[in-house]
Amino acid sequence: MSQGPYEPYPQQPPVPGSWGELPGQPVVPSPPGVPAVPTYPAVPVFYGYPPQALQQQSASGMYVAAAVINWVYLGVIILATCGIGLIALAWFIPMTINIHKGARDRRKHTSLGVCTLLFCNIISGILILVEDGNRSS
Repeated sequence: MSQGPYEPYPQQPPVPGSWGELPGQPVVPSPPGVPAVPTYPAVPVFYGYPPQALQQQSASGMYVAAAVINWVYLGVIILATCGIGLIALAWFIPMTINIHKGARDRRKHTSLGVCTLLFCNIISGILILVEDGNRSS
């Protein structure tokens, strides 16, 4: 392979005699019997990744599924009763919002699960109670 008049990569500047020596810097000899300690130029050192912002805990899948099922079930009730089911909004919306909030923290919400089981939806209540078994009190 023939090369043209140009080098394939830019040439690096010449390296001084040893690390830490700068051109024109006097070399101080070490005393006899003591190994020479190389002096390094002062450069910024990066020991890893910069600090990251704290991330929120991920939401629990069963809690999110319970909340979605509650919203869908509420929509079905409203459509099936031709709007009279709007009365169900009085307890569905606050409980579903509490399920969304409970998905982020790691506490047990047994009473919320029982109330959801009795007053909203059996499937959502069971999902919350099952997930509470995996959480600390």
